[in-house]
Amino acid sequence: MSANDQQERYDLVIRGGRIYDPGRGVDRIADLGISDGRIAAIKPELPIKAPKLDFPPDLGTQIIDAHGQYVSPGFIDMHAHVYTGVCPLTVPADPIASRTGVTTIVSAGDAGAYSITGLRHLIADRSHTRILAFINISIVGLTTWPYGELVDIRYADVGLAGDAIERNRDLIVGIKVRETAPDVVGDNGLEPLRRAIQVGEATGLPVMCHIGNTPTVLTEVLDLLRPGDILTHCFTGSANNLVVEGALVNGAHRARERGVIFDIGHGYGSFDFSIADVAVKEGLYPDTISTDLHSLSAAGSAKDLPTTMSKLLGLGMPLSDVVAAVTSRPAQVIGREGEIGTLQVGREADLAIFEVVEVPFEAHDTYGHTRTLNRQIRIAETIRKGVPWAGPYPHPGPHI
Repeated sequence: MSANDQQERYDLVIRGGRIYDPGRGVDRIADLGISDGRIAAIKPELPIKAPKLDFPPDLGTQIIDAHGQYVSPGFIDMHAHVYTGVCPLTVPADPIASRTGVTTIVSAGDAGAYSITGLRHLIADRSHTRILAFINISIVGLTTWPYGELVDIRYADVGLAGDAIERNRDLIVGIKVRETAPDVVGDNGLEPLRRAIQVGEATGLPVMCHIGNTPTVLTEVLDLLRPGDILTHCFTGSANNLVVEGALVNGAHRARERGVIFDIGHGYGSFDFSIADVAVKEGLYPDTISTDLHSLSAAGSAKDLPTTMSKLLGLGMPLSDVVAAVTSRPAQVIGREGEIGTLQVGREADLAIFEVVEVPFEAHDTYGHTRTLNRQIRIAETIRKGVPWAGPYPHPGPHI
């Protein structure tokens, strides 16, 4: 133990866990020390500060025994809906995140130019979860049947979206567009996507394109997307999906090769095992894993991010890729790799502690298919800003 270690007074030490950060190629047994909400050290053995009963009392170093468990960066759910009270079909961020290892949620198009300020003040500023956002190309944000947000193409206002992004660079990480016909885009075809890309070009941000009943064959959508743009619901079974006559649609591999991001976005109707099987057979695993969590999908087969991750694990995706798909990769996609998504000394201490258990469970997609999978990811702890998150709100005292 070095003199520096002896001098360091850690608020929390995670003892003996498997430090697992695939984005940086880290996989080793070590202690992780946290001071003032930040990662202070990752070493084989860190000192423990004894409690003192003076006034004010010093509770000493809080300890979490993580032997036999993985200690990874906090998970990033890159596609969820949390603008509760304003956007339809949403869930509150904190109760979901606290029990699932999620420390960052990206609101996927809940708010448009007219409502992004409300998302900031009502949700982002009040949530313990870190909240970021894809702004909807529609000025009114996401709406549901029978009044889709892009049936009137005038709502896809390029200038207003760009202005809103410039005012909210700390919050907005991209532009969201839903290409579903006729419910969302009406007769406007791919024009909303073209306008979203126009905003992306002007602002330097990626576009997240929702598919499922797209107004044309998926090849045309894929050919419009730029490197770094995101195809979400990539394993949907709805019309004009990723598979045609038992093989990936023309343009799928071409899009992957030029850097288009394939995202799960499980949702209530957007994950089909039969589509996933074809993609996996052709070597196309998703780049990022997200839930598309909202009030229906949270109560349905999506459930949460660890459940969605377990499904990809069951499809043969290596654990290192599964964890990278909810940590380093989404951080890179949304341009926040300098802040989140990896375990580095000095970074804010957002962590997930989890196990991979060999327990069979019934996994359901959103099209009535069921699989019995043999491994499941289970969360032991969610740590946000260096504090174990035992419930909907963080518990500031000793870990019990």
